[in-house]
Amino acid sequence: MKRLHRITVIALVSVLLTAIALPAFAASDTPAAETTDTTVIDNHENLKPAVPAPPPDVVDEEQPWTVRFIYPTIAIVTVLLLVGLVIGYNRSVRSRYTVVR
Repeated sequence: MKRLHRITVIALVSVLLTAIALPAFAASDTPAAETTDTTVIDNHENLKPAVPAPPPDVVDEEQPWTVRFIYPTIAIVTVLLLVGLVIGYNRSVRSRYTVVR
């Protein structure tokens, strides 16, 4: 049974590593066949913006109700479930095995 778990874990890790590495294999090292010619302006002192941009207004928006209520509730329920699972697991293991003296 332990061997099956080890094989499963090794398979999942290898699939995860392959999924992470796939974009690197898809990248092409060959340059593009078509290139364009660009020119760069040497005189940067006389350049001015076409339209002056006003400073952005800072708006202090209230957080939506999901951020204020749902996310903390999900976090608390998750912690309670994990604590309950740990306690339940410890109780079930204790009842299965007895200490031999």
